[in-house]
Formats: sequence, C-alpha cells, structure tokens
Amino acid sequence: MRTYPFVTVDVFTDRRFGGNQLAVFPDARGLSDAEMQSLAAEFNLSETTFVLPPADPANTARVRIFHRTAEMPFAGHPNVGTGFVLADRAVEGVLRFEEIAGLVEVKVERDAAGVLTGTTIAAPQALKLGGEVPVELAAGCAGIDPAGILTARHAPTLAADGGNRRLLVEVTPEAMAAAGPDIAGFRRTVTAHAELDGKLSLYLYRREGAVLRARMFSPL
Repeated sequence: MRTYPFVTVDVFTDRRFGGNQLAVFPDARGLSDAEMQSLAAEFNLSETTFVLPPADPANTARVRIFHRTAEMPFAGHPNVGTGFVLADRAVEGVLRFEEIAGLVEVKVERDAAGVLTGTTIAAPQALKLGGEVPVELAAGCAGIDPAGILTARHAPTLAADGGNRRLLVEVTPEAMAAAGPDIAGFRRTVTAHAELDGKLSLYLYRREGAVLRARMFSPL
C-alpha cells in the first residue's frame, strides 16, 4: 500500500484550531488527478494542496490546489499555508510556486532568532476589475438587507487575480456582523453572470480608519 505524509495547518490565526484549515501533501509524486481530488473531498477542508517537482528548476515546486469538488488555479490561504510548511526550502527567504494561474512568490518571515513566524504572498496576476453586480443580488449572496451595502465609493464589483472571481462589497458594520452565505443567492448571481462559470467568492469589507475588516464566503 502506498503511503503519503501530510500536514494540516491553521492559516490566518495565532492559535491552534483557529483560522482557515488546510491540508498539505509535501510530496505528492505518484498521485493521479482523481486521487488528489478524492483526497481533497475526504479531508473536507476548504482546500488541500499537493506539492510536486517544478517544471523549471529555478522554482521551488509545482503546487496544485483542490477544494472539495474541483481544482483551483490559485487561492490565497493555500499558498500561505503551503509556504509555511515548505519554509525550509526557501532560497534567500523566498519560495516560488508554479500554479495554473502563474508563478506565485511566497516570502518567508522569521523573527530575530530565526524562528518561522509566517509567510506573505504575491498573487500571480494583477487585480483586474470586472463588471458591477446589482445591490440586490450581492445582498442575497450574504443574506443581508440591501440597505447594508455601501455604494458611495463603488457598487458591488467583480474582480479577479488568477483565482475564482470575487465580488467586492463594502458594507456597514451591522451588515458585516449579520452576513452569512446564502447558497440560493450565490446561485442566482452566477446564473445572472455567465462569465463566472458557476463559481464565485464573496468578499465583504468595512473600513475602520486606515484598516479594512473583511469576511469571505465561497460556497460554490
């Protein structure tokens, strides 16, 4: 029987069992596409990553990202978590991952004593803004009253940086607290926007001075 080691990590948190969970297979050589997808479904986390040798030896690795039902071209927290697991492979503090969306650069962060403290990433593509989405549809995705969406700076707007299309929505503090993913609302939105190809992530944010507070939902 073949065996493959894996690591589970908690991303975007400073405590165990918090943040976003991720499973990482540091050496996925020999696994088929179907096996990777089955393993991601079995873990039942938002994403699972599989690390393979790079096509270009100048890069660190080829990284494939799967959620429960499909492979993803790029996503943020899987790269942060995979970079943390592979930190010892960094050259001059940098990892370079080959992914469907392009090359992802991961910077490894250590404290003065050399202890690993985190990683930061650069998206493989520049952020591209797309079309606007009606307030009613955006509110339906989050299960909130349309009055909770702020449009003085911008209407709900589609954007992409190599991963799933994101819907960027500024909301009031009350709407942020009340929000929760509404599957029916997401389906109405992707049906109305064929360019989404049935997939959408929702990013709600609110401003606190120079700081942005955000929540993300991606049920499709």
